[in-house]
Amino acid sequence: MKLRIVFLFILLAQAGNVLAQSGTARATRPNHSRTDAPKQGAGEWYKATRVTLRMQAASGVSKTIYVIGRGQELKITADGQPSQIMLVNGRRAWMLVKNVALEPGQEIDTLDGPVLNLRIALELLRAAAPAGPGKIKERTEVHLDEQKRSITVNTASASGGIDAPWTLDAVIEPIAPDQWSFELHVRHDEVIYLSGTWQKEAAAPVFSDEMPLDGWQILSIGATKIATANGPVYDYGAQISRRHPSTLGELRKMSE
Repeated sequence: MKLRIVFLFILLAQAGNVLAQSGTARATRPNHSRTDAPKQGAGEWYKATRVTLRMQAASGVSKTIYVIGRGQELKITADGQPSQIMLVNGRRAWMLVKNVALEPGQEIDTLDGPVLNLRIALELLRAAAPAGPGKIKERTEVHLDEQKRSITVNTASASGGIDAPWTLDAVIEPIAPDQWSFELHVRHDEVIYLSGTWQKEAAAPVFSDEMPLDGWQILSIGATKIATANGPVYDYGAQISRRHPSTLGELRKMSE
């Protein structure tokens, strides 16, 4: 099933909670078919190093903090909550989670949901200001009434987006050197409010090799093979690692 308007709200008040989802397709997961998921565009909005993203819809409110580090490594934190997710790149890709309950067979959704949310926000910002934040020198208001162009975002394992027609009312304002605030009011099958800050630092943050991994679950990301009664099923996902290094530097050197 194609999931349109993907907003997975991080409502992790305790370790036993999981990602609660909302959107036009209720109680569905990110679409894991990659055959019809074109890559979202690049551009200045995709060069952020820190993004705070607050989402509000009929289903609830969430605030998520994204830190995009060197080498496209990523740390995701639910604001005010102990839950954290990291994407680490070394000899292979790894997902780290802390204080997050993982659903067997759907572990990759824990990462896909917040990443799709971020990319939808970036695509909406790009639609409102195609030249990027650097061209916005003062408070700027934009109204878009899009009848034909849909927004599609994807990860390596999931996709989502907003089907046309949709409307957007955006307010973008510089608040500090290399930092902007934004408010995005999207109308489609339901009304979604997104707000937050976008920042690009001179140097991307670095997640230290010395970072201890106590309390983190470690999962490898890549092709998976699941045995079923009808034979093996091949997919792309995350699997809990049989090894547990003590530091991030050791993890980066692991190949499996």
